[in-house]
Amino acid sequence: MTVKIKTFEEQLAEVQHAITDILTGAQEASYNGQKVRKADLIALQAREEYLQKKVASNRRGGIRVRGATPA
Repeated sequence: MTVKIKTFEEQLAEVQHAITDILTGAQEASYNGQKVRKADLIALQAREEYLQKKVASNRRGGIRVRGATPA
């Protein structure tokens, strides 16, 4: 059985869909094959923030180095 690893964009879309379902009255939503209850909204929002940062980082591309002194 081959498992397809989803991109950050695909994961973000799923998380946002689950958040929308919960905010529009659903008591639970499905995300990544798991049922998520309204109480888990904070966890979904934290995951959304993480994925948004990953998507933005991937769009910028390249490697960022901080605090290094050129030789």
